[in-house]
Amino acid sequence: MKQNITYVLIIALIVLINCSNVSPDAIEMKVDFTWDGLVPCAVGGNPEIRISGIPEGTKTFVVSLYDHGMSHGKQTLGNDGSGIIRKGALDEIEGPCPFADSGRYKFKVEAVNANKKIIGIGSLERNYPEVE
Repeated sequence: MKQNITYVLIIALIVLINCSNVSPDAIEMKVDFTWDGLVPCAVGGNPEIRISGIPEGTKTFVVSLYDHGMSHGKQTLGNDGSGIIRKGALDEIEGPCPFADSGRYKFKVEAVNANKKIIGIGSLERNYPEVE
């Protein structure tokens, strides 16, 4: 019985690995942004996001915004080669909208190749509004 459970677990692990859309060679990218001049609680309320360490072969970026683990949305944008997601470009994501004085928000960016595999991942978390 114990051996059967082990086999089932091994098979499940193999299936999960093969079904994952994250490449085993995915690299860590650097993501940077500030909240300067951002209007709170607005759709398209993203700051300019700068990405470096973008892997070769990146066709699109999948950008997500999280607040305490809750998603504010996800959007796919084409890679224009600049490493910059312009301010307000994320028109499918509601920007930060803290209920208290400040909230903690994280932008996550995934680089995706032509085969729909994630080949790079990066994120940055900041308080909004910025606290001094």
